[in-house]
Amino acid sequence: MPCLKHYFDPDFDYTDLKPVEKNDGSVDYYNMGYVQSVIVGQVLAQWEEPGEDGKCPLGQRHYPEKKFPRGPNTKINPENTDQLIATRNGYVFYNEEGLITVKELLNVRGDVSLSTGNIFFVGDMVVHGSIKSGLDVKANNINVKGVIEQANVHAAGFLKCDGGIKGNTKGLVESKETLRTTFCENATLVSSGNIIIDKNCMHTTVYCEGKFAAKGRFAGGRCYSDQIVFIGEQLGGGLSAASQIIVGYNPLLLLQIDKISTQISVLESEVKDLQKIMSNGASTTAEFTGKIEKCEMKIRFLKNKKKQLWSKIQQAEKLESCRIMVQGIVKSGVEISIGPAYMQVNEPLENVYFYYENNEIKVGSPALKK
Repeated sequence: MPCLKHYFDPDFDYTDLKPVEKNDGSVDYYNMGYVQSVIVGQVLAQWEEPGEDGKCPLGQRHYPEKKFPRGPNTKINPENTDQLIATRNGYVFYNEEGLITVKELLNVRGDVSLSTGNIFFVGDMVVHGSIKSGLDVKANNINVKGVIEQANVHAAGFLKCDGGIKGNTKGLVESKETLRTTFCENATLVSSGNIIIDKNCMHTTVYCEGKFAAKGRFAGGRCYSDQIVFIGEQLGGGLSAASQIIVGYNPLLLLQIDKISTQISVLESEVKDLQKIMSNGASTTAEFTGKIEKCEMKIRFLKNKKKQLWSKIQQAEKLESCRIMVQGIVKSGVEISIGPAYMQVNEPLENVYFYYENNEIKVGSPALKK
């Protein structure tokens, strides 16, 4: 009787996960392998001959004949009829009928939490609960019914969050396509497409390569958008909630520049600390000198890279087509930048739009033409 060798765990049970043991013997409670992802063309199972004793090796299953328990989204490999392969990206499992199945949509019926660990999936995902703080989630299209907390969430397609985002200053939510959420506070949003906030966006940094819209208030944060920004009710929140809108530059390149600036600041602080130790008469001066030289070399490299990115940004300006539209109130203290032009709003404005003309920012009304 033939034996069926599996290239996945046929006894996998997502309700009974065990923490992964690392090579050093420690236990990783954040990565517990919640889902068995597969991609198109990946081998799922293969027929093998039994051993000399007529038994299948450990982990393989006996079958009376070479007839695959073939379920949806699988097929026999036309190049090797002893292999069963996936025809869709998704996750593999034995269904209730005992058939090897690949499912494209992953439903997480509760929260993404320490009970599930981080989830990395090649297909689409629906989280019926919330994504809890400290967790990482990556998938194609992602729909979250609850709240995204202080988590890192990355969608290769669109991302939709019905319950809102509460980032606690460190939450990062990214999407390649449209990102839409009910509200957002204390987070960083990054999208290669549009970003839509149905209510308020507070104390958040936004990098939006498409169009950005907050239908309620935008206050206490920075918004980098390529050309178009729309605010429905209120832009700014007074001096205690400084708000900046920056358009006219590629926001994802600006994000790279911001990351490089952070790296440079860390390295410069390290150099200062090492110099302080040396000034106190450390006996290992040569060792510290070597470390300082390495740091300074990294700083020079990063500054050059930053300069190169700025040159790319400056070549991509489309300033005359930029618009920042506010149907409601613009509070005093709001800072507006369109390319190199800058304006600080000194007194409240209502139902206006900001645009670029003759190297300066001008104000028009109404915000939207009827």
